[in-house]
This record gives sequence, C-alpha cells and structure tokens, in this order.
Amino acid sequence: MSQEEKKVSLKESQPEKKSKKIYYVIGAMAMVILVLAYFVFRGPAGPQVPPKIKQMQETVQQIQKLEAGIQEKQNEVFTILSEYKNKTGQDLPEINIMNLSPEQKKVLEDKIKNEKDVSIKSLLQDILDKNEDIQSLNARLQELEAMLPKPHVVEKGENHYQIAMNYLLNEKGIDKTRAMELVERTALFEPIIPGFKVWNFYAEDEYGTFITQGTAPISPNQIQRKIKKELVDAKDKAIAAQEQLQSDITEMEARRNELISQLDLLNQEKQNMLTRMSDLHSQNREMQTALNSVYFAMDLRKSLTRKGIIRGGFLRSTKLQKVDFSMFDHSLDLRSEAKITAAAADFQLNRIKHVTIYPSYFKPKKDYQVEFSEDNQNVTITLLDTERFKSEKIAIVLE
Repeated sequence: MSQEEKKVSLKESQPEKKSKKIYYVIGAMAMVILVLAYFVFRGPAGPQVPPKIKQMQETVQQIQKLEAGIQEKQNEVFTILSEYKNKTGQDLPEINIMNLSPEQKKVLEDKIKNEKDVSIKSLLQDILDKNEDIQSLNARLQELEAMLPKPHVVEKGENHYQIAMNYLLNEKGIDKTRAMELVERTALFEPIIPGFKVWNFYAEDEYGTFITQGTAPISPNQIQRKIKKELVDAKDKAIAAQEQLQSDITEMEARRNELISQLDLLNQEKQNMLTRMSDLHSQNREMQTALNSVYFAMDLRKSLTRKGIIRGGFLRSTKLQKVDFSMFDHSLDLRSEAKITAAAADFQLNRIKHVTIYPSYFKPKKDYQVEFSEDNQNVTITLLDTERFKSEKIAIVLE
C-alpha cells in the first residue's frame, strides 16, 4: 500500500473510532437508567408482611381512628356540659351522657322540647347528636374488634415485651428462642398504661403487635407526643444548662486569673477551707453518732431520784424527768453495740435482783432483754429494738 493510501486510511479511521466511543457512552448511560428505573419502580426492598397480619394491621389502624374519633366527640360533649352549667348554673340529671339508654334519651328529648331558651336548647340538642355519633362509632368499633382475636387489656405493672412473650410462649406455644427473635425484630410500644389494648397476631411464622387506646384516659399517640415534648424540654434545659455552665466557666476563668496574682491568699483560703471541711466531717461523725446512740444514766433508784432524773411516790407511777442532757453521762452507739452491762460491786450491791428502764413505755422482752449471771453479780441489758432507742435518753434503775 502506498504512503498516500495509508494516509487516507488513517484519516477515515479516526471518525469511526469517535463514533464507536459515542455509542459505548450512550449504551452505558442507557443501562444505568434502566437499572435506576428498575429500583425506583420496584419499590423499597425488605421483608414482605404476611397478608393476614397486614389485614389485621389495617383493621387495628381503623380501630385507632375510631377511638380517636370517640375521644374527640367525648371531649366536645364535656365542653358542651361545661357551657351548659355556666349558662344555667346546674348540672344535667345523673345520666350516662356518653351512652344514653332509650329511657335517658327520651328524658333528654323531653327536656329539649320543654326548654324555652334557644341557646340552651341548642346545647342539649348538640349533646344528643354527639351521643348518637359516639354510639355509631362504638358500634363500628365493636364490629371491627369482633373481626380480630381477643386483645390483651393492659393492667398495672405490665410492659409490651412481657405481654408479647407471654402471647407467643403460652398462647401460640412458640419456642422461647424463636419467640425472642420474633419480638426482637418487632416495634414495641413503651410506656403502656392500664386500659390500653394490645393486639397480638401470629401467622406464617411472623409476629405482629399493635396498641390501641381501649379504656385508657389517654391515647398512645398522646403519650408519644407527651414523651417527645418531655425530651424536647429536657434537651432545651440541657442546652440552657450548657450555656449557663459555659458562662460560669468564663466567669470562673476570669476569677481564676484574678486570683493568680493573690496566690498566697488563695493558699491560705484553701488551708482554711480544708480545716473547715475537716471540722464539718468531724461534726458530721459526731452528729451521726448522736443520732444513732442511746444516752443513759444508770444507778440505784434512790440515787437517780436524788439527782431528780426520775420521780415517783405513793400512788404515783415513776417517770423520767426533764433534766439537763449532761446528767445522762453514758452513751452507746447502737450501730455497733446493743448491750449494756453492769456489775453489782460497782454500785455497792451484794447482787443485782432487778432492772427497770424509764420511760416506762420501753417494755421488757419487747424492747429490751435483761439477763443476770448465775450469782446475780452481773447483768446484761440487750436493746432489742435499737431503732426505738436511737437518740433517746433513758434511766436504768438497778435494785
């Protein structure tokens, strides 16, 4: 091939190459568009809900709407009743406004017929109309509930997880491990309150559960909104606290920079603070000891009487007197010890025959126990109810 022919061939091949590249690019773009279209029109991937559970879910959602409608109508009735009382100064007769019996409905219709005030008559008619709406909604609610398995009505102290596991284990006989797997991948609602209805469904090895208001005074959605508001409020408080903290930190840093120039004074203040803390710690220990100790004066009856700690007489019972705290010169920390001992020799007695504790509302064998040695030379008093004796002042009479 001549040189001229080769040049012509090369010139012709360049456009062909460019055309092929364009075709490749267009083809690739078309493929990408087809793939994207497939995923868009196919819809989101994920496990398919069994038709039976899906149907039950849709029924429960209808029940939720009906319950919300009933609650709304009931709130409207309460508003009307309040307006009626404001206008008339009276309550309506004791009838079930939310579910009028035929007789009660007749009473209300007669009241409407005989009412002269047009505005009050309108209020009464509104009550009657809304009662019919509530009864209609209740009837439809009962029809839907009859189409579903019996729900579990929540009682105090129950939670959704417990109810779900009980349903799968005890009602459906599911293995515990499998039941836990089913519950784990199910959205549970917390908190639940007494009166809520928990609807449980199990079909084709799939579990579903839903919550409706039932007889509870508040709906699940209202609880969720309340919790959300509490979270938002908590977040706002946390942000405010953070901002306040930052402000405090800035102020403290300024104060610290000021105190750096007065280091000696700061150190002295620190030492003073440590000393005060030590004193407070000691005072706290003393206070704890005082709160957990019993204070007592132990002696012969005549000695305690002479000191004025106890007083009694003919036809008068012996009582503990209000005397200076310092006269109760013994104490016992009841956190570590509950026994008081005495020896006859210490009180110039041949032997100890009897022990009495005043005030007399402390009863032997109930609040305290007295044990004598075999020779009655020693006695041990065990305080049984230590809580009763804490911080008390008592007189122990030895005879």
